[in-house]
Amino acid sequence: MPPLEEIETVAALCHSVGLPVTLAQLDIKGDIPGKMRTVAEAACAEGETIHNMPGGATADEVYAALLVADQYGQRFLHEWE
Repeated sequence: MPPLEEIETVAALCHSVGLPVTLAQLDIKGDIPGKMRTVAEAACAEGETIHNMPGGATADEVYAALLVADQYGQRFLHEWE
C-alpha cells in the first residue's frame, strides 16, 4: 500500500482538477456496501483484465480497496473544506 502522503498527493491533484475523490461525487449513494460488492465481483469475473495483474486480486480485496478509497476521499474533502 502506498504511504498516506502519496495517496493524499494524488487525491489533492484529482481534486484540484475537478475529478471526484468520493463515491458520492460520482452520485453513488445508498447501499454502498452492496453496490461496491457488485462492482468488485464484476471486476474479478472470469475473463476480466484484472487477472492480468501480477499476483491477481480477489473480489474481497477489490471490495475493501473501493471502500477504503472512498473513506480516504471523504477524509481529505473534510480536511480541505
